[in-house]
Amino acid sequence: MLVKKAASLVLRVILVGGCLVYAFWGIDFAQLWATLVRYDDMALLWTTAFSFVGYGVMALRLNFLSGFKAGNWLCFKAFLMSMAVNNIVPAKLGELAKAFYLRRECHFSLSRSITMVFWERFFDLNAILAMGLVVAFHFKLRMAFVPLAVGVGGIWAALWVVRTFPDFVGRIIDKMPSNRLAEFLAELKLQVLHGVTPGFMMVLGLYTAVCWAFYASTTFLVLLWVAKMQLSWGHAAAVFVISSLGMAMPSSPGALGVFEAAVVFSLGLFGMDRSQALAAGLVLHMVQYIPITVTGLMVLAKSGLSLRKIRESEEALGEVEEA
Repeated sequence: MLVKKAASLVLRVILVGGCLVYAFWGIDFAQLWATLVRYDDMALLWTTAFSFVGYGVMALRLNFLSGFKAGNWLCFKAFLMSMAVNNIVPAKLGELAKAFYLRRECHFSLSRSITMVFWERFFDLNAILAMGLVVAFHFKLRMAFVPLAVGVGGIWAALWVVRTFPDFVGRIIDKMPSNRLAEFLAELKLQVLHGVTPGFMMVLGLYTAVCWAFYASTTFLVLLWVAKMQLSWGHAAAVFVISSLGMAMPSSPGALGVFEAAVVFSLGLFGMDRSQALAAGLVLHMVQYIPITVTGLMVLAKSGLSLRKIRESEEALGEVEEA
């Protein structure tokens, strides 16, 4: 387990280091600063405030996944806290923090809470893939989304197997070495067999589409209003999709470095100057990073959870799964 963690850490350091070098290579820092000070302060303020409307929509979707038992306000706090944890520690521990928070506040089983998070993240991956395929074929970046397509397709195939061969899947679950993992898979199996109806998929898909429309709007506002870049709506959409893929990759906390490199790369496809591209990437990341991290840490402080407890729980789950 220690070797695996060390190898993962080394790969992430290499990835983040390479992205930082790419993002800042050849940058004229005087021009970078001059670009930043030209940005519209009021537009930036309103864009930051608008981003929280999108977070509220994320809370509505999470409440739907709870069967409307958690409540929108509680789900809003759970979302803020999970994003804050993801922004300051690696390995996406925010998703685990969200599951623990929902279990504590709503008295759900941990397996049920984790299942809710699974559907949330799975449909987010589908949204990135759907938007990515459109961008990929339009701008001839088809190979960029092949790994994501394979991963998402594999999950859909696994869900089809659960639906088609429930007894076979049940026997596999019974042989799981981890009770916690077996409980999660059993909960997921029950949902797939009895709760995942066409209506459920359609409503969750609509919620996800609205969530990502609001999320994309923040990128559009920063690029087209705050930075006043001469981009088409299609170009801004491409920047959003590629930067979202960078955010989804396991790398540094909050995808620092990776996100900026993704924005510089995507804007470079449309002939944007590197200093202007990096300035936009830094401001966009600041809008998506600082306010939600501060508010989410406030929720974490009042929740009774702590980063130490979350790490210990994650390590304990990992040890059980490898036993």
